[in-house]
Amino acid sequence: MTDPTTYQDRELVAMIHAGQTDAEKAFRVLYNRYVKRLYLYCLKIMGSQATARDIVQDVFLKFLIKVREGEIIESTPAYLMTIARNLCLNQRRNGRIEYMDLEDIMPATEDHPYETKDIHAHLQTAMAALPTAYRETLILQIYGGLSYAEICEVTGETLPVVRHRISRAKQKLRTLLLPILEH
Repeated sequence: MTDPTTYQDRELVAMIHAGQTDAEKAFRVLYNRYVKRLYLYCLKIMGSQATARDIVQDVFLKFLIKVREGEIIESTPAYLMTIARNLCLNQRRNGRIEYMDLEDIMPATEDHPYETKDIHAHLQTAMAALPTAYRETLILQIYGGLSYAEICEVTGETLPVVRHRISRAKQKLRTLLLPILEH
């Protein structure tokens, strides 16, 4: 095999399917070509680095099995993303990760249907004003649905640090949003 990175996806998939001696190299090239994109997608959907990594591993395992079984793959990136999407949806449906929608927290009233949109815009602005470490930790808790212990695992921080960051983030949000919400 010459430089495997010069091969097109279809050629690499064909090499894996045929079980050629360079099949492992071909798989590695496809893995390196798409792992970052898949990881970022899974991370955005799942909100957990560990979960995203696990799902990406499952994506490539399923891909390898399907290729070896002779599945026809027209577009490797689309095929991989479809597997990733389905695994993320299954994890969200069957796993512990639950997401809260702003509508569930603060539903719009009949008198003010645009109230939620305004509050959401102010909330986004206030979140952007938080220091990065506070914002990341709070997003993991609120939008990722992670416990303090899980946040510690994702960020590598200790429990007291995570609790402090979440507490400070909520205080800062309260300070930023209170004048707006009182009007």
